Amino acid sequence: MYSYSFDMPENVTSDHSSFHEQSEDLQDITLNSSESEEDSYQSISDKGELSESHSRYLPFRSSTAPPRPLTDIEEFRRSSDFLLLEHTVICSSQLFLRSDQRYDLDSEHGQRSCKKLLNQIEKLCEVFKVPCTSRDYRNKFSRAYRVLYRENSLCYLTEILDSAQEGFPYLYVNGEKYVFSDEVLQAGRNLFQKFIKIQNILKEIYNRVCEETFAGTVEQIKQEISDILLDFDNLWVEFEQLYVHELMAIESDARRYIEEAITQEQEVTRIENIYKEQNKSPLDSSELQDAKAKLVTIIGKINSVANIEGKGRDDLTIDILKAAEALIRRMSTPARCIRNLAEKIKQAFIGMRVLIRKYSQNIEIVDPQLKNNPELVEALMAFESSWERGKIYFINSKKCNQLVFLSSIIESTGNKYQVFKEQLECSDSELFVSIPSLIVIKALEDQDRGICKSFCAPIFDETEKVGGVWKRLKRSYKYGKLAASSFTEYTELLTAMALGEPYDQNFRAQVLDPNFDNLDSTVSKIKYLAIELHRHKPTDWNRFLDIILC
Repeated sequence: MYSYSFDMPENVTSDHSSFHEQSEDLQDITLNSSESEEDSYQSISDKGELSESHSRYLPFRSSTAPPRPLTDIEEFRRSSDFLLLEHTVICSSQLFLRSDQRYDLDSEHGQRSCKKLLNQIEKLCEVFKVPCTSRDYRNKFSRAYRVLYRENSLCYLTEILDSAQEGFPYLYVNGEKYVFSDEVLQAGRNLFQKFIKIQNILKEIYNRVCEETFAGTVEQIKQEISDILLDFDNLWVEFEQLYVHELMAIESDARRYIEEAITQEQEVTRIENIYKEQNKSPLDSSELQDAKAKLVTIIGKINSVANIEGKGRDDLTIDILKAAEALIRRMSTPARCIRNLAEKIKQAFIGMRVLIRKYSQNIEIVDPQLKNNPELVEALMAFESSWERGKIYFINSKKCNQLVFLSSIIESTGNKYQVFKEQLECSDSELFVSIPSLIVIKALEDQDRGICKSFCAPIFDETEKVGGVWKRLKRSYKYGKLAASSFTEYTELLTAMALGEPYDQNFRAQVLDPNFDNLDSTVSKIKYLAIELHRHKPTDWNRFLDIILC
């Protein structure tokens, strides 16, 4: 965009060329004359000819005089300092303006262009020996900020300029509003206005120097450039100090839950170590339980602001962990689903403690916007998922009994019926009918532990369609039992048919007289109700089944 060239006087080039050609002729004559030097002195006439030959070229000697000396301004135009100024003006012209007449510092191209200009300004400060403000204040920055800066460098960051340009009066971190001080906002406005002004002044200086009629001195130019650079640097330092220190204060407050968790986890560890050294069991320690309860409460606060993948629950208490540990101790052979869920609850708590210990080594690795820490979010997801289920099925004794009951039913049925066992092993979709069918059959004898009523209460309301099917099923089941040769064999046959297990037709004829055989219609009603059972509250049912089948 900008170019600069130096024009030599027109006669210099042509004169130099003609003199070169003439000097060659002169050299030839001189050499030829030297070969016959003795003869040349033999006659006066020969000397006269030589003198005349030389005299023909004497007028050209005056054209070899050097050109006039360059002025200081002309020397400056040829210098690397002027070239740096020119490059800075060019970089300024390459910035991108948005529709709101602000610079594009969001796109990769926009950031790159701005960074080039800031680097040029930094070089100008160095070349023109601007007495910039010391950057020792950066030593007080947190490690997360210090790594952004090069030592012994002005290091104008585009992020700082972007913040000055946008001038947002507040920001939200972890759902809380933090307001910047008026001092920071004013310092940002001053810096951005100076950034615009310095570009205009540098461009104006460059244009003036390029004019042939420029009458200023080099010292004046350098002083003018130095002054504007010094003003810019002072405003940059003022804003950077204020802005970064307020950011650090905001980040420290945003990390307070992590800091609280670190302190409380260390307290839990301290108490555990005391009991370990004394060879005592910490299970009955109220002090330890209270310390763990406080830690769980803090984890709940962290979960409420950081767990964007889950529900962000903060109502999960230490009672869930106590119930899980108590169930394992109380049950000699706990059901697999109980053992698995209890283990997940314990491991999720341990996982959170391990992560908190890691953060204690360097809390600055934690992004103040807690949801931006993938490792933390993953640990919170595992914590919330397992503890939420524990709250539902371990704290509520009725639901816990239902869980244990159905788990034992599924385990015993899998050992007895091969088809059902294969469905369990393959996680077959038929399980969504087979398992609720088992519960419906148990409900016919009022032995389902209230599972049907918990997940599909309308079954027992005769005014509902599903209630009418239940009423007819009970009547059909009752007649079947009365007509069967054996109640146990009738129930086994009914279960096998509901599960799709192969059976002997002769055995069916032995159990139930063909004239009173209502098994097909009974099984049809059972499967209908089984489908309604898992459809009425699908989320609750799937979670219940997921715990059992895990």
